[in-house]
Amino acid sequence: MKPNNKFLRSVFEVAHVEFQEYDLNNHRLLFSSGVAVKILGYTADEYFALSDDFYKKIVHPDDWQKVLDTREKLVHSHNGEIVEMTIRLLRHDGNYIWAYSRQMVTERKANGDIKIIIREVEDVTYIIELEAQLKEKVGKLQTISYQNSHLVRSPVASIIGLVDIIEEHGIIGDHNVQIFEYLKQTIEKLDSVIHSINDTANN
Repeated sequence: MKPNNKFLRSVFEVAHVEFQEYDLNNHRLLFSSGVAVKILGYTADEYFALSDDFYKKIVHPDDWQKVLDTREKLVHSHNGEIVEMTIRLLRHDGNYIWAYSRQMVTERKANGDIKIIIREVEDVTYIIELEAQLKEKVGKLQTISYQNSHLVRSPVASIIGLVDIIEEHGIIGDHNVQIFEYLKQTIEKLDSVIHSINDTANN
């Protein structure tokens, strides 16, 4: 059941997101605006064939439960209620992309069971990958914060303590070499930690 409105069909064709109409009762795709075909790399016939059972053949196995949960939400949804889902879909070249979808029931059978849903799908792979990169950066910043508050603090406290001893007792006799050896070792340790922090921040 394709839209009859010529303008609406034109909008579908130029949009960067996929619009679909799906017969949930018969488990088949009724209409696709064509964007998914371009994104996933299948022919139109292949894509329609893969639409059976909510695209199970191309849904990442780890995301299939999300699909089942979404179907359950749709079954219990109210008129006009939008149900969202983000899953991985298999491209024709064997790679997965992240797809974000919003679906809504538009037609039910006499007994209330879902017959038709409409769905809007968008490739959000770039956004998901960017989020992963940001999480990695946050993790590095947390590591730097830990190093600043713990690893650096310890040798700095040692240096302060050694300086206090020198100021209190002065440099006399055999203690001279020993105290400055400890001070040298502590400074080297601090220098190593600072380099580690810089390496973490720059990677």
